[in-house]
Amino acid sequence: MASLLTWALANWKWVVIAALVLALGGQQLRVSNAKSAAAQAHIDLANYKTSVAESTRILQAANDRRAAENNARQLEATNAARTREAALRGAADDLRLERDRLLNAIRIASRRDTVPKSTAAAKAEPSNPIADVLGACTAEVQELAGIADQHSSDLRTMIDAWPR
Repeated sequence: MASLLTWALANWKWVVIAALVLALGGQQLRVSNAKSAAAQAHIDLANYKTSVAESTRILQAANDRRAAENNARQLEATNAARTREAALRGAADDLRLERDRLLNAIRIASRRDTVPKSTAAAKAEPSNPIADVLGACTAEVQELAGIADQHSSDLRTMIDAWPR
């Protein structure tokens, strides 16, 4: 050990140079490792960004598909509601015609003299209470039925158009 120490003291310049070379080599190795780690971090970040972009694209496509399905469902429900409303209007018109026909038949059947003698006699003839009450009742029932039908149609439209 003493001979190594004497040799190192005699060749101190070479020992310092060798230590510097070893230190620089270690530093170079650390720099190389840091550059490699930075490059790997850049690759990992690029892969992460790619996966996020792909996930976003897939989710957006699913959302677009769902929105298109909901729009189609709403359009179908709206068209069905229009068809129901047209059918209800037709049924209400038929009911109104039948009501008027029945009221007219009641008026004719309850008249004592089917043809009045003059206009003054027609005006003097009292109104028919049965026809009046029946007319008022059927008008109210008809109005209530129309409201109920509209409510039912609105409810059906909302159920049919509700997103799933």
